[in-house]
This record gives sequence, structure tokens and C-alpha cells, in this order.
Amino acid sequence: MKRILTHIFAICIMIMAISCGEDRTWQYEEKTQHNHWIHELMSEHYLWADTVARMELGWKDYFATPSDFLSKLTSKSGHGDSWSYVEVDTLTEDSHERGYFNHYNSYGMDFTMMTDPTGQTTRSMLRVVTVYRDSPADRAGLLRGDFICLLDGNKITTQNVSKLTKGGARTLEVCHIAVNEEDGSFYWADTVEVAMHASEYVEDVAFPVSSVINAEGTLVGYVMCTRLVPYPIENAQLSNTNSYENDLDDIMRQMKSVGVDELVLDLRLCNYGTLDMTQRLASYVVSPEALNGTFAKTFWNENLTSNNQVIPYDTSVGNLGLKRIYILTGDYTQGASEWLIHALQHSMGEENVILIGDHTKGQNVMTQEVGDEYYVHLFPVVAYVADGAGDYDYGSISPTIEEDEFSYLALGDYGTADEILLYRAIQNILGISQNDSKEEEESDKTAEEEDME
Repeated sequence: MKRILTHIFAICIMIMAISCGEDRTWQYEEKTQHNHWIHELMSEHYLWADTVARMELGWKDYFATPSDFLSKLTSKSGHGDSWSYVEVDTLTEDSHERGYFNHYNSYGMDFTMMTDPTGQTTRSMLRVVTVYRDSPADRAGLLRGDFICLLDGNKITTQNVSKLTKGGARTLEVCHIAVNEEDGSFYWADTVEVAMHASEYVEDVAFPVSSVINAEGTLVGYVMCTRLVPYPIENAQLSNTNSYENDLDDIMRQMKSVGVDELVLDLRLCNYGTLDMTQRLASYVVSPEALNGTFAKTFWNENLTSNNQVIPYDTSVGNLGLKRIYILTGDYTQGASEWLIHALQHSMGEENVILIGDHTKGQNVMTQEVGDEYYVHLFPVVAYVADGAGDYDYGSISPTIEEDEFSYLALGDYGTADEILLYRAIQNILGISQNDSKEEEESDKTAEEEDME
């Protein structure tokens, strides 16, 4: 009985304190207002807004971080949405990072972890696969295909590899591999110590590499695209004289002036972009007979059907007059690059859109910023992006020729004839199958052995 009276007394004291003290309702509102705002905008703009409207959320749900709260909404939508995101002014997270590279704070490179390829040891090493221009990695002299053997004097482990994502200055031991001409075995040719500055913001160039290769009389154009946006992230207000759109136009004019017979479009690193920039690139490379047709269609939620678009190809650009297009794909091929591929497959026929590489990510929807409040920028999925026939029922796109570039020891530089995926495209252009190539290599090897005898 005494314990019950004590509890009643305590409750009474709390009630008196609340009734007589300061009203703290504002604290609840201040800590949750951004998530109420997110909920309201998602109920209006989200492609699957009807699912958000039906959700039952408890008061505790609103105390989550903006990204966690958004995840609650998207995970309950039932559509497997992994594309919607938020950006917070006080954070430096990149929603479009690629492996170990992100724009806001990185060394400007991507790499894979592997065991010593020479077989001499069982040590783990990092193989550099991409170096972004004017980054700490680039200025340190790192190149695609280099092997990082030591990090700050320590062996490479799964525990310390994250130190090459971002951080302070690093000392790397970089090794280069060579082939023994006598027996074909691999060995380490040299070891170089490299000093790399601290991580920083890295603005990757939208079209970093373009080239024209003469393959037995056939002019093969090559264009690498890392993102389909009209302006750099940091300089979205630049004039048209300093835009990625102009860079694209310049490259395509060059391809047209030299009269390329075939074009290889490298979208391995292209994981986002805008619809208008995607339309522009598609208009350059689509076959001429399809140029007067529809490039794509968008479908919004039932309350925003007035936003639905039918987007034609842009006939004002200097179409290259191609009959087919080769596209290099990989794990990072996502979003805008997939809209491009799906649209071209409809317009030109799948047999004339030859994909080489790996399966794409599978994003058939468009995200768009719909609000900016409380230091939060909200980018929900707002529409399906369909091809010219209105088909948006596609996910991960399978390559015509599946090729794992990382299964090869020599990667080759982007835009050169010995780069693995571009080499495979050129072989296909010349009508050389992979089996023919292997037979030719074996024949050359046999001839060499006979000459030695």
C-alpha cells in the first residue's frame, strides 16, 4: 500500500510540474518538423504516393534522421525503392558514389581487392581500376591497372582498406606487373613509393575520354560518359559556354567530321543524369530512320498525370547516321544510362544495340528534387521512364556479350584498343568471335614454338 501511494505522489508531482512549468511542445515540433515535411511531400509527389497515404506511423517514427525516416516510407511502399534519397546541408554524403569513389570527400579512385596475381605470395593487394582527373590519386601519379601493395607501410587487409576511401595524406607502395617472355609467367617489375595528399572534393568530368581508332580500315569512335548532366555539380549556374552539354556537342561534331563507321559508348561509370541530357545523347546516336520517332515517355502518379511527358528525339542535333551502337556496361550503369539503353533498344531494335560487359543496376524510374526545407533536400522517385512505346517494365538489362573485365590481368587504358571491353567491341565489329581470337592466339603460340625448334 505504501509503494502504491508513493507512485501516486510521484505522478501528481509530475503533473503539477508540467501544468505549472514551461510548455515544451515546441521541442517535439522542432525535432520532428523536417520528417512531417518529408511525409507531406512524399504523399503528394512520390510515384507510389497512395502507399504513403495509407501508412500508419507512430510518433516515435518522426524522431528518426531524415534518411532513416525516408527509408521507413520507401521500404513500406512495396515497390523495392532503393532510389529515393535525401541530402542534408550539414553532411557530405554522396548519393552517387561508385565503389570507393565519391565526389564530396575521396582520393578520387576506385579499386578492387585481390590476392597477389603472380602467385608468389598470398598477400592481398589493391588493383586500381579507375583514377578520376585532377584528384589526389591522379596528382600522385596512380594509373588504371596499378597495384597497391602497402598502405602507410602496412600490408593490405580488409580492416585497413577503408582508409583509402577518405582521410589524410597517405604513403603507398605501388607495384607494376610484367610478363616473363620465356615461360609466360608474371612477376613484379618494380616497386615505387607514392605520396598521396589528403582526400578532397573531386568533380569527375562527364566525358573524360574520347578517341577514334582505325581498326583495319574501320573508324571506330569511342566516348566515355560518367554522368549525363548538363553542368558540373559545383557549378550548376555556369553559362552554356562552360557546360557538359557543349562538351558532348564538341565530341559528337568531331566524330561526325572524321566520319566514324561505328561508335562505342562507354557507360560503365554512368550512374545518374537528367532526362534532357539523356535525350540529347540518344538523338546523336540513334539510327536516322528512328530520329523522327519518340525517345521516351514518363508516367507520374495518378494525382500528377499532367506531368506525364512524350519526349521526341531532338532532330536539331547532328545525328551520326549510325545503323547500330555498341554500349559498354557494368555494375555502375544505372538510371539515365539505362533509360538511354532501353529507349535505343526500342527505336533501333535490340539486335542493333550491342551491350558488352556486365548487367546494369536496374533503375527504370526518375528521381527529382521536390523540396528544400530544414537543411534537407528531398529527392523521391517521381516517375517511371519508359521507351517510346510506353514500356517501363524493365529492370537490370543483360549484356549481349557478357564480359568480366576484372578477370583479366591487364586492364588497358580507357579509350585504347587494348582495353578489355573496347577490344571485345572492336572484335565484334570486325566479325571476330572470342573463339576465333583464342584459336588465333593458340596458332601464334604454336608457330612460335616451331620457330624455336
